[in-house]
Amino acid sequence: GGTFVERKWHSNGALGDLKEGSCWCSADNYCLCTPSLAIDAVLLSGSDHVWLVRRSDTGQLALMGGFNEVGETSLETLHRELAEEMSIVLPPDSEPKLFGVYNDPMRDSRRHTSSVVYVVEVPGDVRPEAGDDAAEVLLLPLADVEKEDFFVDHKQILLDYIQATSTNNPPVSGNGGLFRRSICPMA
Repeated sequence: GGTFVERKWHSNGALGDLKEGSCWCSADNYCLCTPSLAIDAVLLSGSDHVWLVRRSDTGQLALMGGFNEVGETSLETLHRELAEEMSIVLPPDSEPKLFGVYNDPMRDSRRHTSSVVYVVEVPGDVRPEAGDDAAEVLLLPLADVEKEDFFVDHKQILLDYIQATSTNNPPVSGNGGLFRRSICPMA
């Protein structure tokens, strides 16, 4: 049989207090560090409203989202988080659309997190309910996004979505706005 090599979790604080993500180091001190992977969702209600959560920890508005678990695809994480955080089970024929990847190392001060962002059309007869992570669920007109205080880069994500759907000049990947990100064309 093989010899078990002890692996210890480390977090490299190279950017001040920002944790770098998950780092696993073997007994020979070889370390592999990766950002945490999450999903976030722009949950549309009609063409001009979005479902949001008010976070219980900061009081800020946020997109519904959560961390990817080992063994899940990002789409499976989306479905699990929708059920856990908002009591939403999407119909089998629904097709969430990939919007982009938001992965600026400074997007979340808790740790380096990359988020796969989906756009989901919530059926009109569905009324989300707050799960354990949210103080409340609310419906916000897209026209009011600019006025509100949002968690990490969630305002940027929504502004990118608004721009992508309202003009012929969609947002671009890279360093535009406050955060670096990769945006998929909305076909």
